[in-house]
Amino acid sequence: MFSENSVFDTLIIGNGLAGSMLAWQLIQHGQKIMVVGDESLPSASRVAAGLFNPVTGKRLVLQPYAETVIPAAVTLYRSLERRFGQCFFHEKPMLRIIKGRHEKETFEKRTVESDYIPYLGTILPTPALVNAPNGLFEQRKTGYLDTNSLLDCLRDYFIAQGFYHPFSFDHADLNVTSEGIEWRGFKAARIIFCEGFMAKENPWFNWLPFQPAKGEILSLKTDVKLPEKIINGGKWILPLQNGHFKTGATYDHNLSTLEPTDAGKAELIAGMQKLLTSPIEYSLLDHRAGVRPNTLDKHPFIGLHPVRPEIGIFNGFGSKGSMLIPFYSAAFADCLSKGLPLPPEADISRIAYG
Repeated sequence: MFSENSVFDTLIIGNGLAGSMLAWQLIQHGQKIMVVGDESLPSASRVAAGLFNPVTGKRLVLQPYAETVIPAAVTLYRSLERRFGQCFFHEKPMLRIIKGRHEKETFEKRTVESDYIPYLGTILPTPALVNAPNGLFEQRKTGYLDTNSLLDCLRDYFIAQGFYHPFSFDHADLNVTSEGIEWRGFKAARIIFCEGFMAKENPWFNWLPFQPAKGEILSLKTDVKLPEKIINGGKWILPLQNGHFKTGATYDHNLSTLEPTDAGKAELIAGMQKLLTSPIEYSLLDHRAGVRPNTLDKHPFIGLHPVRPEIGIFNGFGSKGSMLIPFYSAAFADCLSKGLPLPPEADISRIAYG
């Protein structure tokens, strides 16, 4: 175990998916790291369903660099599964409900675009339980990450190695010099903030244009036999095992409350039932809320502070963290360990400072 006055290469603030995966990548580079994780703070990673969907929105837009980020994610998750002897990433096709003529026309155009061919299947017969009067099609390379199981494994590993400090972080306690940083007796060459939506309160990065959005998700159980594939028609149904499933999600920029709401639950139940031809009986198991750390230009915020390069950020993955974080955490680890350039779309140098 490390003690206070230990010297590290990198101090990481935040133990959600972003902080945990960056820590793992830096360890693979031989860095000495410490993760500071405040278990009392809200974590979007702990709430999210971990959906993996490269084609989204009414216009069926493909995730930029999908041909790179998706293989990177699957490769890393499979390697972590072998390392910890658990299954984290579940490949599961998605049934996308066509909402009208325009969406069907968009689908037909996309299916002949070479970039989209790996991700869009054909129009399928509609399962009896699914409400799709305009038909539906299959999306490929979709699925979900069991985020909580993965985060539990990584946290236990960090604790066992002495790489974890389970206390709150106050920005005012940080001392920054040209030689590095010091916090509560810990010294490091640099500090990387992975604070999710709370980065808007970070005095070094509050100039970055975040657009956080609250989302609520329900966990339910039913005796009705649901399709094994994900159902997506605005709201979504993610079937799990033994009649368990999740449905989501709401989208709200009003952060006056971070708690689950009755209005959110009502919206989710109505949206879930609307995906089906007739209402189903269910038991409510859990109702949770989290805040997505979205950004104005829809790309992550990664890099070192333009004036204080001892301070960095790894954030802004929005609702696509399970798909994007593996690739970008590897890229940032290469930057911090080898001096390699960051992907320009994610580098915070694209944002004017001040």
